[in-house]
Amino acid sequence: MGLAYALQEWPYERGDQQVMTTRVLIIDDDAGMRESLKDLLSLEEFECEVADTGKKGLAMFQLHKPQLVVLDAQLPDVSGFQVCQMMKKDPLLRRTPIVMVSGRFTEPQDRVQGLELGADDFFTKPFDPVLFVARIKNLIRTVAQEKVVTH
Repeated sequence: MGLAYALQEWPYERGDQQVMTTRVLIIDDDAGMRESLKDLLSLEEFECEVADTGKKGLAMFQLHKPQLVVLDAQLPDVSGFQVCQMMKKDPLLRRTPIVMVSGRFTEPQDRVQGLELGADDFFTKPFDPVLFVARIKNLIRTVAQEKVVTH
């Protein structure tokens, strides 16, 4: 089994070659942040879906089965911490990496809580986009390697 299968990538055409993309779900109530994250990740060939509430994000998580979720900790309907906890309880999708993001006034205990609930990483806004992308790629690569080893 190859790495492409393990990533469950989406094929698309670019010119005369088929390219594989990785699905990322971005859940953030700030439209500017959603678009910035989508633009940043799209530059890296990620296929991005976006949601502006926790409930929409949970529905899209089930529907699209992304390889990674970027999740705002502070959402208007359901806290990002609760969304993270619900996602990690799904037996089919609980191994999906979750990167939580939060505003600049995040307390250290908020970061710890996110990690204890299953988030794989936690960034405080504003953050270094180069480091953010590198961490996302690393999480996706790690999960893909685990899938190859276990199959």
